[in-house]
Amino acid sequence: MNRAQAQDFIGRILAMPHQGELQVVVNGVHRLGTRFNDCSVSQNVLKQQMTLSLTARLGQKKSSVTINTLNDDDGIKHAIEQVFTTCQHMPDDEEVMPALGQVLETKEHAFNPQSEAMEIEAMGEWTAAACRQGAAAGIDLAGLLSLGKRFCAYGDSAGGFAYERYHRSDYHVTATGNNGSGWAEDQGVSINQDDVILATQRAIDKCVKAQDPEVFEPRPTTVILEPQAVGDLMSMAFWYGFDQRSKDEGRSAFSNYDETLGKLSFYSDPASELFPTISFSADGQALSKSLWLDQGQLQQLQTSRYWASKNNLEVKPSPHNIILSGDGTSLDELIQSTDDGILVTRFWYIRSTDAKTLGFTGMTRDGSYRIENGELTHPVVDMRWNESVLRVLKNVTASGKPMATGEFISMVMPALQVEDFHFSSLSN
Repeated sequence: MNRAQAQDFIGRILAMPHQGELQVVVNGVHRLGTRFNDCSVSQNVLKQQMTLSLTARLGQKKSSVTINTLNDDDGIKHAIEQVFTTCQHMPDDEEVMPALGQVLETKEHAFNPQSEAMEIEAMGEWTAAACRQGAAAGIDLAGLLSLGKRFCAYGDSAGGFAYERYHRSDYHVTATGNNGSGWAEDQGVSINQDDVILATQRAIDKCVKAQDPEVFEPRPTTVILEPQAVGDLMSMAFWYGFDQRSKDEGRSAFSNYDETLGKLSFYSDPASELFPTISFSADGQALSKSLWLDQGQLQQLQTSRYWASKNNLEVKPSPHNIILSGDGTSLDELIQSTDDGILVTRFWYIRSTDAKTLGFTGMTRDGSYRIENGELTHPVVDMRWNESVLRVLKNVTASGKPMATGEFISMVMPALQVEDFHFSSLSN
């Protein structure tokens, strides 16, 4: 569905009888995917789907419904009647805001012609070649290569409209040996065969180096966190802590905090060259670059329209990506500058322990290695850690080149060298 078609379709829906304010969102995806395990392709996925979400507002009452049948006008009219009937029975909510009624210019930062032309056959061939890489190395491989060709259209009865096409590619692979594993990824809005080959080789190399790990007695130590591990921490910190209302109500780590968090900057930008995203929110708000930390100094936090209106603040919608700056030091240089430490590929099973300090716990996974006198000497058994992201940012001593990462949210993160990282126990 192109922009003109989406505008016509939403216009027809808004012209259907309804008794209050109506917001319409149409999402479409053409998903291509190939799964593999045990060094063989196990599933090819080719899926096309569109969904229609309707949100009704009557004064301070609000209700929503989503359907996936868009070619049945009677069905759509019934959904409109249903959502307004439900809305009538909802309690009043002072946080319900009226539609903005803004017509937004198409940006399409995340539209990629190469991805638009991609076919499932090519993706199947690339994953089959990756499986042969693993088989040749005697390493089991499992993972997913996927590409989503997407569009989103928004319209409301106040006259608002927005439309963009965008892409999202995701390749992640786990390499498993007899006693140790490795992992790698390639994220972005496009991918090619060379990207798949390189990521696969990184996972295999990590797996080979991870065999027969030794116990490192857990203690606070210097770590080098690869970009995915950094993203694991920063994404959790962002959703738990970077909210203006939580800060103002005393529920946030930033409620009574005015210290500088290291020297790095933390921001969101739909026009990011490394990982661009769609440039409007689900309720039709334009998204632009938002600076959360400027060289460690807090600048602003996510602020809803309701909270901004109530407290005379600037609205800052939730973004679609998060980005941490870096100094550009190579991973090899970070390792060489570490006398005594641990290299961490990524984390998993992360849980919040204290929202007031942005404290989290989790475990290392898929490749952790001992660093001694600037060299990787041997793999180590995975460990549990307990840390505050505030402490982590303050204890950064060097950083790498930001790279696209993140299976579930678009992120651009550098590797970080962090002092005094708290490992608490073994996790084997």
